[in-house]
Amino acid sequence: MSQQHSKISKAKARLMLNHPFFATLLLRTQVLVQDHSLGGAPVELAATDGSNIYFNPQFLDKCSVEDTMAVLVHEVGHDSLLHSLRLGLRNADLFNQAADHAINLMLEDQGFKAPASVPGGWLADPQYKSWSADRIYDDLRRKQPPPQGGGGGQGDPGSGKDSGKGSGKRDWLHGDVLPSPAQGDEAAQAQAETKAKQRVAAAANMARMAGKLTGELERMVGEFLETKVHWTDVLRDYMTRIVKSRDNWSRRNRRFSSLYLPTRRSTEMGPIVFIPDTSGSMFGEDMEKICSEMSHCAMQTQPESITVVWADAAVQGEQVFSPGEFSFEALKPVGGGGTDMRVPLKHVEELEPQVVVLLTDCYTPWPSEQCPFPVICISTTAAACPDWMERIEI
Repeated sequence: MSQQHSKISKAKARLMLNHPFFATLLLRTQVLVQDHSLGGAPVELAATDGSNIYFNPQFLDKCSVEDTMAVLVHEVGHDSLLHSLRLGLRNADLFNQAADHAINLMLEDQGFKAPASVPGGWLADPQYKSWSADRIYDDLRRKQPPPQGGGGGQGDPGSGKDSGKGSGKRDWLHGDVLPSPAQGDEAAQAQAETKAKQRVAAAANMARMAGKLTGELERMVGEFLETKVHWTDVLRDYMTRIVKSRDNWSRRNRRFSSLYLPTRRSTEMGPIVFIPDTSGSMFGEDMEKICSEMSHCAMQTQPESITVVWADAAVQGEQVFSPGEFSFEALKPVGGGGTDMRVPLKHVEELEPQVVVLLTDCYTPWPSEQCPFPVICISTTAAACPDWMERIEI
């Protein structure tokens, strides 16, 4: 056995004594010593793609056994929370920083420290304690300085700034969350998620029996294993059933211009209409939240087009985007008056939407009759909405 692999084996053995959760996960994870991932991405220090953990051999030579332990649990922590899958189409630099804050705060709670061999320390801002990587990502994105010059945009690299402890440099492993090989394949993604939950459940049982499932680790594991449906998954289900491979009589088949024949449309995600509630009570943190949710949805589902109808007690404005144009920064909320979501719901009927996403606190009069289109109500409160709407609280 090489010295490098011997160091990894020693690190795993020590973890088994005091950190059985991470050790159990590592027993089912392949650790490869090489400077590129199987997908070809360079590995400067260490990285994971959700399937394997990679160590750059030159970096591993500089690590003590204690350092190797910290790097291993950091990477397998990313794996256990499916960060490679959740990266999706988001800004990779910012999501790496967000995921590092989430993982490292949990590791500090379990007694780990930033490895001395890793330049710059690690990101672990206490303000993000108990936050998910997704929520931290949204916060970091809001704090991004506006792009200068002609560049910028949703996919641009982050500013390189962070508010973590230590040197103030960027994330400690320089982009160690790589895209998952399952990305883009729904069946493979579902299988990866199922396997991850099985692995985490087994590791949690081992740690619980040893009395080592405590603090932030227990909370994160509980949240991960709890069955949750994000509203983008509900939306995707709607669009799959309503739009995908649907015969559409509303557009004339161009091959037979004198006849109306159904046009077969193959887009997986059709157009989406968002109605954000811009009444006075929604401005501030709630408005940031719903704009962030819309942006996340657009990135994850890539609809054919996006129409945003800003409304309080009246329709105050409308924005139309192609998927490539849509971003958090492009959203321009207008309103600030009273609330009556009946008005925008009636207004969008002329758009003949295939699905409408209503984002509101639900403190509004409601239509007396069901809308002629599916409505997903994303609520910022526990208040009720009509039972014919699909309601999800955020």
